[in-house]
Amino acid sequence: MKKLLFYLMGGVLAHTQTFAQQVPVVTTNNAVADAPTVPPAEQKVTVYGFLRNDIYLNSRRNLDLRDGVLDVYPSDATNLPTRNGTALTTNPNDDANAIPQLGYSAIVTRLGVRMGGITAFGAKISGTLETDFFGISNGTAGSGSGTENLLRLRHAFVAMDWTKSQLMIGQFWNPNFIVKCFPGTANFNTGIPFNPFSFVPQVRYTSKIGKDVSLMGMIFGYDLAAFSPAGTFAVGSGVDAQKFATLPAFASQLTFENKTFLASVGLEGNTLSPRITDTKNTSTGVYGGTGTGNIQKNISSNLFTLNFLAYAKLTTSKLTAKFHTTYGQSYTQYVGVGGFAEYRDATTGEWKYEAQNQMNMWGELISTNSKKIQPAIFIGYLQNMGLGNSIVASSIKAGTLAFQGRGVSTGTGRTFDNMLRISPRVDFYSGKMKFALEYELSMMKWADIQGLIPTADGALPTTIDFKPGTADNSRPFTATNSRVSAVMVYNF
Repeated sequence: MKKLLFYLMGGVLAHTQTFAQQVPVVTTNNAVADAPTVPPAEQKVTVYGFLRNDIYLNSRRNLDLRDGVLDVYPSDATNLPTRNGTALTTNPNDDANAIPQLGYSAIVTRLGVRMGGITAFGAKISGTLETDFFGISNGTAGSGSGTENLLRLRHAFVAMDWTKSQLMIGQFWNPNFIVKCFPGTANFNTGIPFNPFSFVPQVRYTSKIGKDVSLMGMIFGYDLAAFSPAGTFAVGSGVDAQKFATLPAFASQLTFENKTFLASVGLEGNTLSPRITDTKNTSTGVYGGTGTGNIQKNISSNLFTLNFLAYAKLTTSKLTAKFHTTYGQSYTQYVGVGGFAEYRDATTGEWKYEAQNQMNMWGELISTNSKKIQPAIFIGYLQNMGLGNSIVASSIKAGTLAFQGRGVSTGTGRTFDNMLRISPRVDFYSGKMKFALEYELSMMKWADIQGLIPTADGALPTTIDFKPGTADNSRPFTATNSRVSAVMVYNF
């Protein structure tokens, strides 16, 4: 009986308080006073994430990151025929990269916090803070020698949602990684290097311009140095190269979306300033000299890259189909391959840059007829398209030509041609648990850089475009890796 009276009194008090908030207060002189302020909406905080363990077996060494969990591509052979002038002689050594690897890792485990439930500036406010244990750098002495097992910031952004628009500020996916259309591979690489991958600080605005059509525009910066273009810049990392360019990267996408179909096209532009100082001879005006008469000068030699994007996704009750393609320049900052060439002009000594063009594409089919067992297959392909503009060999100052990026090296004279990956898998679901088995076949074609290969008479071509050579003289080799992965995930 006492409990019943307690509940009744509580209900009356709550009702009285609500009523008092809605009815103006009348003072003793019959003046109407302002009603009491309505308490602000209560902020809601949700913790989420997953515990994950990966076990994998590679048949060959790969360029990989973070305990080998993120494999980029199979490494080139080390026992290629030796070049003796213009002739090739057999190399009797074993291929040091033809060795299997077995790995275990739990660093992909993730923890996040979502916030929301409040309003500001007439918009619904939400925020996300997400981290994992992937670290921010790769070890130089092998797996486990970097910052693996240390916290890394993934996402940290605030979203402001109005009726037909959204403003997002903070760190989130790069514009080419589509949250609603990315590979569901068991391997953590989520389609790397075919699908651009990284988190970038950004300001993103999306507006709904039709019933099923929206337009997005954004400006953004680079991610951490570890995911920026490879190579040693005079100003440090790719992050600094963008900072000193003083121009933010930009992107825009036009998207159509309804209940079953999603499609979009977009573009991205990015400006880099890889070097900010140089020496200049005060009498001749030539850059790059040393000794008397040379002074340190600030320089402005920017490189502009442009990328294009298109993707589509079809969702039915029995099947999910995805397709994603990008064409453009310097995908290294997205944990991809390629980059740009740099050299000094033979006459002026000034630094020059030429970006490499590349095409990336992938597709995925997932059978969703069953909620418990879902077979799927992922296929990815990328192609080296060479430099946007070939470099005239006579315009290069001797000893200054280099390539900044992954998969191409002027030191070894080797470059990638194309890469194909086929990954069938089966996902098993039960409640909050997921278990996945996946086989991944990756084939990377390598060859000597066309333009750096002597011809039969010992002469070099007149232009260099960093495409692979096609003749046997280019020492072609296809590096093939078979990877078997088993993944366990517990979501919470």
